[in-house]
Amino acid sequence: MTKEETPKPIIIGIMGGSASGKTTFATDLSEQLSEYTPITLHQDLYFRDWSEFSSEEREKVVTANHPDAVRWDVLISDVEKLRAYNPIETPAPGTRAASRGDEMKTTQPSRVVIVEGHLIYWNEQLRDLIDIKLFLDVDAHERVLRRLLRDVGTRSANLESAISWYRRDVLPNFPIYTEPCKQYADLIIPFLNENPIALQTVVAGIRATLTD
Repeated sequence: MTKEETPKPIIIGIMGGSASGKTTFATDLSEQLSEYTPITLHQDLYFRDWSEFSSEEREKVVTANHPDAVRWDVLISDVEKLRAYNPIETPAPGTRAASRGDEMKTTQPSRVVIVEGHLIYWNEQLRDLIDIKLFLDVDAHERVLRRLLRDVGTRSANLESAISWYRRDVLPNFPIYTEPCKQYADLIIPFLNENPIALQTVVAGIRATLTD
């Protein structure tokens, strides 16, 4: 079978608020579809480094929950390359991952590509590249608790700074840029706890699509 005859990859989006379980669901999905060697693109890997701003200006403009935080041009380009069965290299120049010195990595294409992040459906061009759009729905109070536990327990943030950042960046942006994107989802998945029935339903649907 030539490259032109190869079926197009299936692109699966996983979106939800901060600490809704996107990475967990992406990992579970990847394990269930392991025979296809899925690859996962994490939106966080495409956060911009804000290097064009001085350190003083950066403190005022930096965000992780507004669409301005993402290098959409690079993320969209990488998804398009994978759709065409071309490899990609990450991290890209101008991203936070590159500025902190993450090791360069070549990702080979796969029949199954998972894209996860809390802003991915906001961008229409990226949204149009995604074949199956999932949205993980978790009560806001639970997400706050999960995030604080994560930031303080595993990211070495102190409680005061974690709360300050949540108030400054997450609270004002979530209802504008993340929550409304539920309207673009093909399936909204309650994910207060592990949801094996939803996972198996999604896996069965993907398998059916791949074998059509």
